[in-house]
Amino acid sequence: MKLRLIPIALIVVLLFTVLGNGIGCTTTPPATQYDLTLASTAGGDVTAPSEGTHTYDTGTVVNLTATADADYHFVKWTGDVGTIGDDEAATTTITMNGDYTITANFGFDMTFIDEVPDTSQPPSVTLPSTPPATNYCAPMAMVNILGYWDAVMGHSNAENLTAFQQPPNLNTVAEYLGYYMDTNNTGSMARVNPGAPGTYNVDMGPGTLEFVRWDATHPPVPPPPPFGLPAGKLGYDWTVITDMAVGLPFYTAEIDAGRPLVVCFTYWNPVPVGINYTDPESEETIDVFRWGDWMPGSYPPNPDEYWSDDVGHAVTGVGYILNWDPDGDGAEFSPDDYVIVHDNWSTTPENVAIPWANWKNSHAADPGAD
Repeated sequence: MKLRLIPIALIVVLLFTVLGNGIGCTTTPPATQYDLTLASTAGGDVTAPSEGTHTYDTGTVVNLTATADADYHFVKWTGDVGTIGDDEAATTTITMNGDYTITANFGFDMTFIDEVPDTSQPPSVTLPSTPPATNYCAPMAMVNILGYWDAVMGHSNAENLTAFQQPPNLNTVAEYLGYYMDTNNTGSMARVNPGAPGTYNVDMGPGTLEFVRWDATHPPVPPPPPFGLPAGKLGYDWTVITDMAVGLPFYTAEIDAGRPLVVCFTYWNPVPVGINYTDPESEETIDVFRWGDWMPGSYPPNPDEYWSDDVGHAVTGVGYILNWDPDGDGAEFSPDDYVIVHDNWSTTPENVAIPWANWKNSHAADPGAD
C-alpha cells in the first residue's frame, strides 16, 4: 500500500512546483485609474466628454471637444496639457497617464493689434516750437503708430523714425510731429491752421509725411524749423490716406491689414461702464466705455483740449469688435460696433472699447513693404 501512495504524492508535488501555488485561484490586479477634470472660461464649453471629473484606466485615449458660443472662438487648452495631441485644436485627444486638470479657453471674435504704444499727453516740451503743451492729441496719436513700426515691428521703412531719441521717448518725438502738423499754430507754415488751438484735420496727413521723409537729403518745406535734424533720424516715403467719408469700413480694413491708424472724433467724453475683458491670446485687458454728453473741450485732470468743426480728439485705433453686447444678456447694452483705441489720456486705461459714434475722420499711415 505504501508503494502505491508515493507516486501519487510525487505527482501532486510536481504540479504545485510547475504551476505554482495559485492553481484554481489566480486573480488579475485592477487597472490603475486616473481622474480627468475639465472646465472652460467664458465663451464656450467642453462638450466631449463634458465638464466635470471623469475617471479612466491608465493609457486610455480620451477624445476632447471644445465648442465656442456665438461671437467667441476657441483659443487653447491650458493646465496639464503634456499628453494632449494639440493644445491649440478645439477637437483633440489626451492620453491618461495621471490625474489631469484641463481648461478650454475662449476669446471674443475681435480683431486686435497687440503692442501698439500708448503715449499720453502732454509732450515733453523740449523744442522751442512746442509751447503751449495743450491740444496735443493728434501728434500723440500718430507717434504711437511711428513707434509701433519702428521699435515694436522693426520695419525697414521705419528704422530710427522714433529711436533716434535716446533714451527712447515718444513724448519728445511727438514734439517734432507737432511742429510738422502745426499743432496750436506754432509749427510749419506749410500747413493751413489759421491760428486755432489743436491740430487741423487736414494738416495731420501732410505733417506726418513731411516728418517721416525728413532727413539730410530731404529738408523740410521752408522756412526751416527752429531746430536741426536730430542725429540718427532717417527718412522714408510712406503713404498716408485721410478718410472723411467711408468711416467704419475704412477703419476695419486698416486694422485687418495689421496697420494701426489715427481716428478723430468730434469730442471725447468716455464714461466707464464697469466691464472689462482680458484677451487670452494677447493677455491685454479691454475696458468698456460709453459716450458721455457732448463737450466743447476737456479740462484737468484730463489734458486741456479744445474741439471745433476743424479740430477733434485724435486717438490711435488698434482693434474692433462688431455687433457686440458687452454684458452678454441685452439687459443694459444692445449689440453695437465697438472700436478699441489708445486715447492718449493718462486718466483712462490703455485699451478703451467704445461704440463707433461721433466719428470725424481717420488717417492711415502705411510704411509699405518690409
